[in-house]
Amino acid sequence: MCIAPIHPKADTPTATQKRLCLHVGKKAVSACVQIPARVNSSLAPMIALHGISRNADDILHAFGPECDRVGRVLVVPRFSRKHWPHFQTIARHRPDRALLALMDHLRQTGVISSTRVSIFGYSGGAQLAHRFAMIYPQRIASLHVAAAGWYCAPDHKQAFPMGLGQPAEPEGLNAASLAKRQLRNFLTLPIHVYVGREDVERDDALRKDPSIETHQGRSRLARARSYAESLRRAARARSIPAQVEFTELPGCAHDFSICAKAGMTRLVCTR
Repeated sequence: MCIAPIHPKADTPTATQKRLCLHVGKKAVSACVQIPARVNSSLAPMIALHGISRNADDILHAFGPECDRVGRVLVVPRFSRKHWPHFQTIARHRPDRALLALMDHLRQTGVISSTRVSIFGYSGGAQLAHRFAMIYPQRIASLHVAAAGWYCAPDHKQAFPMGLGQPAEPEGLNAASLAKRQLRNFLTLPIHVYVGREDVERDDALRKDPSIETHQGRSRLARARSYAESLRRAARARSIPAQVEFTELPGCAHDFSICAKAGMTRLVCTR
């Protein structure tokens, strides 16, 4: 494990930023941790996850000023292509263990005091964020997912990781079992779903499996709507007061920077 300070950006003059690297088994995960000058203890620390482009610096640049303004500790992990080629799903590569190790390290070193964090993910990061929250709801204060390519629905008839049924791959059996057992606790969380109103392009990164298109829709916009409604239905079926908010970002396609400038980061940081 290594820790090194980095110079704060000009737009976050009062915050302290540090980079750290943790080894989880034979793999490593790095992260930038931003600590505001005045920490608001009533706000859970925020973990913000990048997508498949690994644009962790863009995530930090977008969330840094807002988290500093409200007094929120910000943690921006980076999953390298070498160690985490498929970090979006929790099966063979188990990125969930890296996030748990990161959270535990920050608590043990006094950077954070809460056992719960708010977690945000964009695109591929949103896939990891909501699956992590399904498995470990006891570690989550609030969940924020933006423009995921596809989702794990609270549906026992669909195979994990698209649903909570028997996994398509044996490596996903443990994660599927945990998510199934924790479903009721997961549905009690405050869950926020964001997507650009213009996020309808069927680009090369979008999975186009017939089963996904049939159950979730043909675009990220349609899939986000479907996911939010599936959570509400599952909560109603269990007499749980759903805390699911769905937000469309006007004028936004599938572009994190544009979504951030449209107000997404402010919404996430203040909820």
